[in-house]
Formats: sequence, structure tokens, C-alpha cells
Amino acid sequence: MEESKLFFEQDAEKKNEWRRENKKGRDMSGWVAQNREYFKQNDGSQAVTELREAFDIFYVDGENSRLPCINNENRNAFQDLAHESIELATRLLRCLSLALNKKIHFFENLHRRMLSGNNKTSLRSLYYPPIKENVESGSIRCGEHTDYGTLTFLYQDKYPGLQVKTVTDGWISVPPRPGLLMVNIGDMLEMWTNQLYSATFHRVVIPDEEIERKEARQSIAFFLHPDDQVMIEPLVAEINEEKQKKGETTYSSVSALQHSAKRFSESFKY
Repeated sequence: MEESKLFFEQDAEKKNEWRRENKKGRDMSGWVAQNREYFKQNDGSQAVTELREAFDIFYVDGENSRLPCINNENRNAFQDLAHESIELATRLLRCLSLALNKKIHFFENLHRRMLSGNNKTSLRSLYYPPIKENVESGSIRCGEHTDYGTLTFLYQDKYPGLQVKTVTDGWISVPPRPGLLMVNIGDMLEMWTNQLYSATFHRVVIPDEEIERKEARQSIAFFLHPDDQVMIEPLVAEINEEKQKKGETTYSSVSALQHSAKRFSESFKY
């Protein structure tokens, strides 16, 4: 986070040299400026302003790697975090396979190319600038949404703001706890399990406390995705058929790449 902060505190002109571009068929790592990304809210409305910027990393090693470092000496911090996140993801995928009565490597085999191409797994450094007193009414740091992939690991700093929606549609705060990370369920795991595991709706609000409004907030997210060609469909077809008879939510077969592309196109302003 210290290395990210050095990057984000540069002038916009400098950061713009590292901007992420939405080029069809390519995984583009890079800087995402404020107001380039938005999420439609559950009631169909849209956040007025999202006060944040980000740096997306789709490749962690090799010539395609782009990291938010002012110089190459700081690359190790991001590479170490990326590799440790991949290791943790692999362990949790094995646990998930066993929990769903699959062979231990079932999900691991569907996520072989994390942060190495043909897979939309990404490491995202998020920066929420200090809030100005004249902030636009209705502004929010990050609107309500679910993540697109299988799981998300969230590494938080010490400042509050993150909230998750409960099954009763209420919002509860998720205060940062030292030494712990948050794990969210994404769209694709919900689709695989036919809502046995539901995707986590979450948002980042602006704290009321004035001292916290004047501090920048940071987090780093690891978005775990299957390989692009993997088909996402309910693991037990009979469950889908039963839900269809009852008029409940069902899921059609879609590739991981198709689902990610659809969600990205809905979220980014280019």
C-alpha cells in the first residue's frame, strides 16, 4: 500500500502515462482514473460520483507485467503479494472442491492461469482520495455491486467505510481487523452453486467522522477468476431444473470470458 500510495499521489499527467485502455481481446493492466467506473445500484439507480481510482494488474511476471511502481526496485512488493494470493487461492479452491463433494483438485484445475493470461484474475490497488468539504451530494466511494469472478480477497488499511449487504437487505459495516483479510463470494461461484453460495453485495461509503473524511483510504483486492474458456453452469443440473419449475432464479451456461466481458462493459466508461 505504501508503494501504491506513492504512485497515486503523483500528478494526473504522470499517472495518465499508465492508464488502462479498454482494447478488445486484450488484458490491459494500468491506472483507472476517477469517474471511469460505475455500478448500477440494485434499485436501478446509479451512484452520483464514485470517489476512487485504481491500478489493475492482470500479469504479475514477464514482459506484459505493469505494476504501480515509481521505479523497478519496488516491484517485489506487488509480485510477492500476488504469488502469496495465488497460493492462498489454490488452498481455498481445494477446500471448496471438498465442500461441494468434488475431487480435491476440481476447482484448482479450472483456475490454472491466474495472473498469467487467458484468465481475468487480477490484483487491484484501490485509492480513495481524502474527501473535500464541498463533495457533491450523494457521492459514494464505491457503489453497491458484486464481484465478477469466483472469490475476492480484500486487504484493507485501518480506515472504515466498507459495508456488505445481509440476507435481509440491511447493510452492516466491515471494520478492518489487523492481520485478517476479507473473502467475498463472486458471481461465478454463485452460478456454479445455484445460489448455495450467494455473491456478496458490498459498497464503500464515506464515513461521517470528519477526521476520517480527510484521510485517504486504501485497499488491495485479489479477484480470483477461472480460465477464460471454462464454462460456468450449475454443477448439479437437477437443481436448476427444480428452480425453473418453481419460477426461481436459474443460470444459463456461459464462459468465464463472456461473463467477465459483459460485466466489464457494464462498469467502465471509455
